[in-house]
Amino acid sequence: MLYVILAVFAGIVVPILGLKLSVDGFRKYQIQRRQADLQNLGESLSALFHEEGRVWNPRRVMDILRPAPQWAAMTISLIDAQGREVYTLLPMSMRMHRKTHRGSQEDRPPETASPTEHITVKLPGGAGRLEIERRIPSGRYETSFISYLVQYTLSGAFVMILFACGLGYFVAGRLSRPVIHAIERTKNIARGDYDVHEEAKPIGIRELDALSRGVEDLGRSLAGQEKLRRRLMVDVAHELRTPLTVTRTQIEAIADGILEPTPERLTLCVNEMTRLADLIGNIDVLSRIEGETLRLNLEVTDMKKFLEYVAESFKPVFTKEGINLASELESVTCEIDREKFRHVIDNLLSNAMRYTDKGGNVTLRLYARDDEAVIEVADTGIGIAPEDLPNIFERFWRADESRARVTGGSGVGLAIVKATVEAHGGKISAVSKKGEGTCFTVSLKRV
Repeated sequence: MLYVILAVFAGIVVPILGLKLSVDGFRKYQIQRRQADLQNLGESLSALFHEEGRVWNPRRVMDILRPAPQWAAMTISLIDAQGREVYTLLPMSMRMHRKTHRGSQEDRPPETASPTEHITVKLPGGAGRLEIERRIPSGRYETSFISYLVQYTLSGAFVMILFACGLGYFVAGRLSRPVIHAIERTKNIARGDYDVHEEAKPIGIRELDALSRGVEDLGRSLAGQEKLRRRLMVDVAHELRTPLTVTRTQIEAIADGILEPTPERLTLCVNEMTRLADLIGNIDVLSRIEGETLRLNLEVTDMKKFLEYVAESFKPVFTKEGINLASELESVTCEIDREKFRHVIDNLLSNAMRYTDKGGNVTLRLYARDDEAVIEVADTGIGIAPEDLPNIFERFWRADESRARVTGGSGVGLAIVKATVEAHGGKISAVSKKGEGTCFTVSLKRV
């Protein structure tokens, strides 16, 4: 509606302004042209005055004034230096009126309601002056021109308004469709309906198409987050329920006298409580890291020596599992919190060992790339399915839906790894192929 109002407003204001400027320009041209003609007329009359010996010859004055068609709409009176009227040239319409009604009572010119313009032109050489009375507009041609100008301008304005209204309606409808679709989509999202029922069609306007895509991406992201949230609640409940159930069952059986409080059973209870405490500790660490309350004690570190030390500490474990651990390390310096970043490398190497079969290989690499230090942990293990790869850094996520602990931990480790790397200002990513292995890549800023 606003576009239509603006179109109508522009269709009225612009033509009226153009009409006013055109009429004013035409009248300014008339004035300048008339001033030039009157100046020439005055010079001719002054020359005649001096030619006649400084006296006026009315007949010769008439010969000068009458042939000029531009004076047809004016009353021109020649006044001598003493103020006497020498000759008066009436407008053409009045002269015709006099011829038609000669000798009758209507011998005087008819009155006109048109406004008039009075001009006085002093003649050079003391010859007197010209008194000009001009009707506005001065003649039928001028009146006709202005009338046609007004008529054509109003017609053009009407056509412009119709065209602008139609174009505005079309453009407004085209612009409003993606906005209306985005509004409806956001309302559905607010109600918890994240599914895309109908894709918004691109209209070719970059900003509005980006708006539509942004709303759709928001809906898909929230749908994924909602799915992960529900799964998170199930996972947390499961992770907490298992040790609590085992411990409660053992303690109740001992309290009822069904089982003897043997050291083995008490150790089982302690182990389950330790497992529960570890899980809560991991969640606490993750919450502190993601909540930006983690304090890092950053130190400039030779990453080659740091990773060599970590690799050497892991080699006995890898040897025991029958897996080869190799290192390919360049000399690179970074600023890290050694204790917390040690947890990152420990977790990545532990995962690589857990998911690599006996006789497989795990490689720890370090090299420089532009202004970054790149750390890679690559294995020849079971790999990760393509559909599972985007979720591996989510809290409590495990590809094994049965949640057997022989195939994984609590599902918090990689989430902590990602949060720790990002707290150091770095990035972590993974590429994998099912059955062939996985490669985790960590990039940090070099110093």
